[in-house]
Amino acid sequence: MNETLTETERLTFGALLRAVIRLDGYTTPDEQAVVHGVVRDLLGEAPGVEVADTLAALLERSAERYPDDETTRAAADAVTRPEARDAIYGALYEISAAGTITRGESQLLDWLAARWNIRVTEALPG
Repeated sequence: MNETLTETERLTFGALLRAVIRLDGYTTPDEQAVVHGVVRDLLGEAPGVEVADTLAALLERSAERYPDDETTRAAADAVTRPEARDAIYGALYEISAAGTITRGESQLLDWLAARWNIRVTEALPG
């Protein structure tokens, strides 16, 4: 992963991550560890800042900018760089796959892959 995302791309990732978390309904400690690892890989680490704090700030800022499904879908449409799309999709897939992928998560990932023209085999973390 480790792509450099613009601020808008970061907030879009945060909004889509909120949707994945909401669709899953709950997060196990193992899934939380995966979320933290993915956020660390995708967004990097700021010196002296815990990943949990980075994640909390990202989710809060993304909720302010993209408060509902409609604005989140519009934000996803605004991500145009293939590298950013692949990185965000791969991160969301990895988080979803940490447990059982729910029907809602699968539908969101399928929608996003179709919208962004992502071949799933290319986006999977490896």
